[in-house]
Amino acid sequence: MALALYFFWLLPVPVLIVTAAVMYRRKQHLIYPVFWGYLCFQFLSLIIEFVCKLLSFKAYFYAYWTSSFGILIFNLVLLRTIFAIILRKYSALDRVRRIGFEVALVTIWCAALLLTFRMTMPGRFLQKIMKAELVVSFTAVAMFLFVVAASRLLGIRWTSQVAGIATGLGLIGTADLAIYALWSRGGNVAAHSQLASWLSTLALDTAVGIFAFYFVPHRPEPQAPDSARPDLLEWSEAMKEGISK
Repeated sequence: MALALYFFWLLPVPVLIVTAAVMYRRKQHLIYPVFWGYLCFQFLSLIIEFVCKLLSFKAYFYAYWTSSFGILIFNLVLLRTIFAIILRKYSALDRVRRIGFEVALVTIWCAALLLTFRMTMPGRFLQKIMKAELVVSFTAVAMFLFVVAASRLLGIRWTSQVAGIATGLGLIGTADLAIYALWSRGGNVAAHSQLASWLSTLALDTAVGIFAFYFVPHRPEPQAPDSARPDLLEWSEAMKEGISK
């Protein structure tokens, strides 16, 4: 069982290398710099965590939680980037692009803080770390849903690569949310550890596979429509007038 877990743990490493290398060769690291940095960070995190796991539990503990928090921050930045890319070609919605995500982020962050502290009890340092991670996980998943809902309401078609990034992030965020919610409840940590390890590992493997599927094969990006829906433009103008007042 341990060997199988190690295999799936390191399985994304070559896929991440190939995906990052292909993006670099096609100059896509200039188009998606945050995502390319995210792939490199994931690669380094997997290697460092695996080495620390072989050294000692204490080293693995700090490496795991540090990389997890960094990856979650990357998730939030990437979702903000996706939201900006979706609206980039629609100048009439520029004001919405600048403030819409930030307003939603603050609202969801406050709701996540309230929900997390209501569903968890005060505890030791480990529980405090899990609680902080749980807040960020709530926020990452909620922002992913916000991006999806906003895109559908705006009537804007995603490019294939943006859809791949968002789908992978949503999968990882959902798995992380389930893991942190499970651990923050306390109880038998050893009993939860194996399930959490498999859930996290398989979610990451699947997400990395999704990233590779959208970025490694050479496919033309679908063109976005020249303009948004007329009713959306009217709503945007009304929003601008309301904001200016």
